[in-house]
Amino acid sequence: MSSFLSSRKRRRERKVPSVAFRIGLMGAMAVLLFAVLFFRIWFLQVLSGDRYVAMAENNRIRFIPEEATRGIIYDRNMQPLVENRAGLAVTVFPPALTDPDRELAELGQAIGMSVEDIKKELAQHQDDTYRSVVIKKDITPEQKSFLIERIPLYFPGVDIKKYPLRDYPGGTAAAHILGHVGEIDEAELTDPRYLEYKAGDEIGKDGVEFQYDQYLRGIDGGREVEVDAAGRPKRELGSSEAVPGKNVVLTIDSGMQQATEEALVYGIGLAHEKNYTAANGAAAVVMNPDNGEIYAMASYPTFDPKLWVGGIKEPDYAALTAEGANDPLLNRVIAGQYPPASTFKAVTAMAGLEEGVVTQLTNFTCTGEWDVLSQPFKCWGVHGDVDVRTALVQSCDTYFYNVGYRFYKAESLGIQRWAGQAGFGRPTGIDLPGEAAGRVPDPQWKQEVGLTEIDRMWLPGNSVNLSIGQGDMLATPLQLATSYSAIANGGLMVRPHLGLRVEDYRTGEQLVNLQPEEVTQLGASMETLRAIREGLDQATDPGTTVGDTFVGFSPSVAGKTGTAQVFGKTDYAWYVAYAPVEDPQVVVAVLIEQGGGGGAVAAPTARRILEAFFAHPPAPAQGGQAANG
Repeated sequence: MSSFLSSRKRRRERKVPSVAFRIGLMGAMAVLLFAVLFFRIWFLQVLSGDRYVAMAENNRIRFIPEEATRGIIYDRNMQPLVENRAGLAVTVFPPALTDPDRELAELGQAIGMSVEDIKKELAQHQDDTYRSVVIKKDITPEQKSFLIERIPLYFPGVDIKKYPLRDYPGGTAAAHILGHVGEIDEAELTDPRYLEYKAGDEIGKDGVEFQYDQYLRGIDGGREVEVDAAGRPKRELGSSEAVPGKNVVLTIDSGMQQATEEALVYGIGLAHEKNYTAANGAAAVVMNPDNGEIYAMASYPTFDPKLWVGGIKEPDYAALTAEGANDPLLNRVIAGQYPPASTFKAVTAMAGLEEGVVTQLTNFTCTGEWDVLSQPFKCWGVHGDVDVRTALVQSCDTYFYNVGYRFYKAESLGIQRWAGQAGFGRPTGIDLPGEAAGRVPDPQWKQEVGLTEIDRMWLPGNSVNLSIGQGDMLATPLQLATSYSAIANGGLMVRPHLGLRVEDYRTGEQLVNLQPEEVTQLGASMETLRAIREGLDQATDPGTTVGDTFVGFSPSVAGKTGTAQVFGKTDYAWYVAYAPVEDPQVVVAVLIEQGGGGGAVAAPTARRILEAFFAHPPAPAQGGQAANG
């Protein structure tokens, strides 16, 4: 028994140091925790105090942006083509949301916007924690009423504000010229062009809105206000007034633009009447041959730029880009590329005369078939002996086959050289985005694109086809208008343009002259140009390829038809003309896709445009007050 008690006593004595150790360890830990807590308090109050005071201040400060209105776009007669209207926008202040997922879901249902899209808009501004973010522009009156009744209880942090929106008085008129605006995207924010822009800004996306965005865009303003815990404004801390954008005046004449668009609809209908039922696209441009001013530019089918106001809806965009829509967003005047067909014969004639391949007295006999190569080439008629003037009047393919073949045998690229001189194979430089270069094929091009050894060879047929604007040759309607302007004005290659000037939004003072100064010479002799002009003048007589289209029309018209063959499609109809013959004031180029013959469809369409022009000629551009200096 004594031994058992002694054993228990020894065990108790061994436990005493263990308890003391644990008590000491707990004490040390408590001291350490108090030290850490003290350090943290010291860090927050002493080292980071100013930072957290600033954050607290920011949490009760809200910036309410005031978007600047964009400048107005006018035609040459100071008629507004694009202006502004007051709209309403929904904004969200993220820190004020109490249940973000629920509130954003219900808000999305109220304004017809997915939660994902709302969060995407908010994410673009996540670094700006005290700014209200615009998430939906141009809400309907019904949406406004619904939100106003529920914002205090159901949508904290949501507000409705006035927002400037684009308006188009002419509806769809000049849609391809004007373009549209939209919110800047992530890729555009990295573009050097937009270095001073921020997420949420609206920019010009196409057309004149894009080209002259730097002038049309104003400077945003806004207010800094102090708010209480519920987000209600208490007092204004500061403000900056928004500065509207500058106004841009164009060369366009609204009356001519309307007449040109109506003429294209007429041309499509005319093609259908002549059983060319596949005709579904068209383009036309009306231009001053002396200075390159564009009076009208129309592309069919077109679109309504109002669809982009407040952000285009997915179903609307899907309809515009659907396969059967026939590219309504494509500006066919500058971006549509087509074989120019017989309209190009004026350039071939120029090349032949200037390079000495033919003279004005050279004759070729047309029997309706040119059978020099292994494959015979057809002419659309039998014309007998023809010189350069008669070849243009009758649009004789045989004459130009011979010219093209002579260039091939001489191993000369004269046609390509003069095509380049006349503006083909390169952009004209018009002040619009998206202009195509077209194509003037040559041996080097064939080497680059050919898939087989034969494909890479420049053969006689390539030169022969090029001579009549077929084969691999491609051109835009604007390129044809520019080249015919040089023929009409005596050899001056003008640069087509839409911009006239930039004006101050208050005073109308001219700030920038947008008219291009650079011009080049075509380089052809006056004798060559005179021969071509005489042929084009006689080509509008009765009995030629235009039939009686211009019988009784005044003033006199010079022009050239074209019927382009496109693989897998019905023929495309061309007509390019200028008038009056003695003192050209206007050049018109018309294309009707799958419209059949140029003389039967495109020429009557061009006459409609010329009738409108000479009934009400565009007035000289009104000049703004000159800027100082």
